[in-house]
Amino acid sequence: MPILLSRRHLLRAGLGAALLPGLRSLAFAEQPGAPLLVLVNLRGGMDGLHALSPADSAHFVDLRAENLRSLATGPQAGHRLDASPAADFRLHREAGPLAEIWQDGRMAIWPAAGVPQATRSHFEAQAMMGLGQGLRAEGGGSTGWLAAWAAGAAPPDAAIAAISAQGGLAPELRGARHGLAVAGLGDGLAPPGSAFGDSMLEALYRRGQGPVAEAGRDALGGLRSIDRLLPRNAEGRPLPYAPAVGVDYGPGREFGRALAVVAQTAKLNPALVAATVDLGGWDTHEGQPGRFADRMRVLARGLGAFDADMAGLPRRWTVLVASEFGRRLRSNRSSGTDHGRAGVILAFGGRFGLGRHFGEWPGLAPEALDEGVDLRVASDYRAVFRTVIADLAPSAPPPFARS
Repeated sequence: MPILLSRRHLLRAGLGAALLPGLRSLAFAEQPGAPLLVLVNLRGGMDGLHALSPADSAHFVDLRAENLRSLATGPQAGHRLDASPAADFRLHREAGPLAEIWQDGRMAIWPAAGVPQATRSHFEAQAMMGLGQGLRAEGGGSTGWLAAWAAGAAPPDAAIAAISAQGGLAPELRGARHGLAVAGLGDGLAPPGSAFGDSMLEALYRRGQGPVAEAGRDALGGLRSIDRLLPRNAEGRPLPYAPAVGVDYGPGREFGRALAVVAQTAKLNPALVAATVDLGGWDTHEGQPGRFADRMRVLARGLGAFDADMAGLPRRWTVLVASEFGRRLRSNRSSGTDHGRAGVILAFGGRFGLGRHFGEWPGLAPEALDEGVDLRVASDYRAVFRTVIADLAPSAPPPFARS
């Protein structure tokens, strides 16, 4: 990954104050490692009712165009889950790898979850979820909820506790100690300019005081800790990542590449406890059928590859998938859907203890809707996240301590 020689890029790469304590603690083969939570953010407001359709709901059929529903029969038929007696829930036809994980008994689904505060603003909902807030009136600092949780869950000697597999730290990891933004590992993580560039940055931050210098030292230590563990060829260049036999991240495109970074880092670093990956493109006000199918295909293929790649990891891990809100029950006139309220949250993993759990479903009858137009939020996203994390890491401090 190219890293520009500037304070701005170094600060974006990581925040914290600890230097590398030694490589033995990062040797993958030496210890099972800490539990790992991977948060997948579906930016843009995924239409949960299209991803997971109550195919036999008369209210749903009446208000939704057929090509914006997962049907029970025909070419648009979704994957039957037999998840609840309340309805015939069908996962989107492109979500085959996710349906297989559900049938394998390693997935939990909350079909009507979200932020308690009524908002249809991407910016507001994402900001609230980043900080772990539920209502506008709630206070809170500038530290992301996942950053705060990772600080309590990571081993005390962790050089790298959290990563965002993108160009900058996700809001949930803002302010993370021992956190890095890692968009790729193919070119290594050493600063540009080889030893000269490394020496310049070392001199720049070695004797500095305050949060800028502290963050610079921490970022340098974190980058070096991962870079030194990357396998290399005879010329010293990093070798391409080799996932588990039969695993192909290619169909997951940019999302798959980001997940591969998480998988490789998790295998190199057993102290990694948190990672985030973003997948955008869910704001489908128009032309939803084709766009949504493409996003679901990328999501499911990427997560299916990650699930197979992580099967041999000798520690517990969980993937948590959420969006800032869902979409309106009634489709619009542009073959799309507008901003709504409740959406779907998925969770799955290795040695997952919540398999086949299905959250509360409020239904789509007119009297059950939020303001008469939206699927009601039946599960506070924070309660869902707490449940998932309690299963993953029961001895770690719970998240959202102030809420």
